[in-house]
Amino acid sequence: MMKPHRPSTFAGAFPVGRGHPTPAAMLSRDERDRFLVECADRYCVSMSDNAAAEFLIAKLSLFRATAWQRDRDEALCPQRYRNTLREYLWMILKARDRLPGERLVREVLRASERERG
Repeated sequence: MMKPHRPSTFAGAFPVGRGHPTPAAMLSRDERDRFLVECADRYCVSMSDNAAAEFLIAKLSLFRATAWQRDRDEALCPQRYRNTLREYLWMILKARDRLPGERLVREVLRASERERG
């Protein structure tokens, strides 16, 4: 007689498979979003969410096409970027090496305002 199969307690904790992000992907998105919000809080103080998203995407796009090509393999942010906008750009791309869309950045910034309320 075979023992009945008992599913793990954690079987449904994270949907796994096609169309569902892995825990690692969810973590990298959260980290990228946190850096986007911190960057906007620091460098886009008097801007609307739309203007801040446009500014950040323009800067990220330029950085990704230039300096990021040289610095993407660094384990830590290069010292020359410390305390500059480029430090945040580097961290955003290090968390998730793809350019987020302007709409996504707007949504992240708006959601963060609701949380800070």
